[in-house]
Amino acid sequence: MNSANRQWRLASYPDGMPAEDNWDISEGPIPEAGLETVLVKAIYLDVAPYMRGRISPQQNYTAGVRPGDLMVGGAIGQVVDSKADDYPVGQLVVTSNFGWQEYAVLKPTTMRKVDAEIAPLPCWFDFMGTNGVTAYFGLVEVGGMKAGDTVVISAAAGSVGQIAGQIAKLSGCRVIAITSSEQKLARCRQIGYDDGINYRTGFVRRHCWSMSRRS
Repeated sequence: MNSANRQWRLASYPDGMPAEDNWDISEGPIPEAGLETVLVKAIYLDVAPYMRGRISPQQNYTAGVRPGDLMVGGAIGQVVDSKADDYPVGQLVVTSNFGWQEYAVLKPTTMRKVDAEIAPLPCWFDFMGTNGVTAYFGLVEVGGMKAGDTVVISAAAGSVGQIAGQIAKLSGCRVIAITSSEQKLARCRQIGYDDGINYRTGFVRRHCWSMSRRS
């Protein structure tokens, strides 16, 4: 184990596309696992579109990262010290609450176990991670989706929407995308959406009605 915990901290707010010099690398002590927690060493750190909004001085849906703060982000890692019975040393985990650093102490309630035999590790950021879980349970458990339904998905080209559309299609549904550009609609059709609408130029209700009449 390294003797220091490398951390990536925001140095300045980006002006346009983020650049390498918007972050500084610092070193701090490796934290210690306490009662019912584990120490995890990062294998992969997550980089996702939502982070752009978090590194802006503009008000956002949640607290932003200020210069000097540890950069937010998830990670896939391995337990290297454990004080929690269900998470032994060597266990692979995924979490959205890690930060851009090499080591972090986590509670079992903030992470999930990873099984690399089910899917490669990077997939646990995507369809096996929060995005996939949100799409699946939103459609199946909350929405009660069943074969033959017409499923309309907003933000269809987003990280959850792309997965939700594919789940609905594989479940035998007619799937309609709602998004904001023709380029995004083309992407949705490429991954299996039956049709879609650009909400800047079309009308959702009329579109869904014409789709059901054609079916």
